Amino acid sequence: MALTIKIVICIFLNLLSLVIISSGLRLKLTHRDSPNSPLYEPNLSDFERFNKNVEISQNRASYFHQTRLQNSSLRAPIKPHDYTYTVDIGLGTPVVTRTLIFDTGSHLTWTQCRPCLRCFKQEQPPFNMRNSSSFGVISRKNKLSKGFTCSATRCFYIVRYYSGQFSSGLVAAEDFMFETSAGDSQRVAGMVFGCGIINGADFGKKNAISGVFGMGKEPVSFARQLGARIKNRFSYCLTKTDSKNNTKASYLRFGDEAVIKNGTNAQTMRFLHTTKNNLYLLNLIDISIGSQRLGLKQGTFKEGCVIDSGSSVSLLNENAFIKVEKYLVAYFWSFKNLRKLVGKEVPKGFVCYANSRKDFFGKLPDMTYHFEGADFHVPWENVFVTIENDAFCLAAMRSKNTTILGAYQQRNVRVVYDLKEDKLSFAPEDCSRDAV
Repeated sequence: MALTIKIVICIFLNLLSLVIISSGLRLKLTHRDSPNSPLYEPNLSDFERFNKNVEISQNRASYFHQTRLQNSSLRAPIKPHDYTYTVDIGLGTPVVTRTLIFDTGSHLTWTQCRPCLRCFKQEQPPFNMRNSSSFGVISRKNKLSKGFTCSATRCFYIVRYYSGQFSSGLVAAEDFMFETSAGDSQRVAGMVFGCGIINGADFGKKNAISGVFGMGKEPVSFARQLGARIKNRFSYCLTKTDSKNNTKASYLRFGDEAVIKNGTNAQTMRFLHTTKNNLYLLNLIDISIGSQRLGLKQGTFKEGCVIDSGSSVSLLNENAFIKVEKYLVAYFWSFKNLRKLVGKEVPKGFVCYANSRKDFFGKLPDMTYHFEGADFHVPWENVFVTIENDAFCLAAMRSKNTTILGAYQQRNVRVVYDLKEDKLSFAPEDCSRDAV
């Protein structure tokens, strides 16, 4: 399949050569379950939404296990979707807006482009490279060409994802437009991205997504490209969904805006390095439920714990999950109003209970992830997810080998990625107040 794609791209590139002669920046993040999200599906039940989140997280676990400006601030609104959070960003000259999946587990940013040999359906027309005066392809002379297939005049890419999605096409440089904290826009020139001409994906029924906004650790990611211009750091604060299923937007912030306002509550830990992948890995040592430390054996998390904005719920490797499940079953045994759900009543790999008392939820325990150098406290509202008002599930699922700290557990936490110091800082924050 890869060879076929390369052959088709080479033919296309030969044809294409005939036509190709200080305020803070931010991007808004929008959650997929927000009515403001282009991926919002109002007719889904709580259980159906939960199952969607389960599928996304399962796929990412499989993918991760197989994966071996000037000094000013950028910011981007974050929206909660089928793929948890999205960003809207301006592209090209003249500027067109594109909706992309915000993903700290992906490196290359890409969008579908015209002329397109194979494109999936999207609400916005594919980006027309011919109409942009700032568009240009890169060659092997570009410092970011490493890892791509290049000739003397151009490079092309192929990326594949956990659920079978893929994109391939030209590696290009283009201007991107960011919103600023002053309420206007700022252009960032010459950002390297993928211009997809052969693509296959299913990003939801509304066809709102046109690509991926990669914020991973590789040099080609947006965060790494911006580098010193954003002081090598970015942050986000993910909002919660209220009782009416509304989720306020928050912002992906860069540089001077990527800080913890109340530094007294901040904790910091360093990223792990492995030869298998280049993800944002943390050294997880143990877990507590309530005040009880589980005492997990050394080496339980030998592959580390991925902190990931693209996974809806968390995952625990098999050994850790068994210990957590055993503790919760014992904890809930004394509550007569609870019934453990089994079989088809519950998604595979989850711990769920039916609850006959609405005032019970205040008795659910918190959880703490004990990392090397920091304790990540998760309040019960982020530990458990309620289903149809009378049931709840642990918002973490069993995985064979992979452990992920997902977006649900990160809600109402300011998370700061420092790429120069190779560390992660965090502190509790009311993320509903982030969009100011």
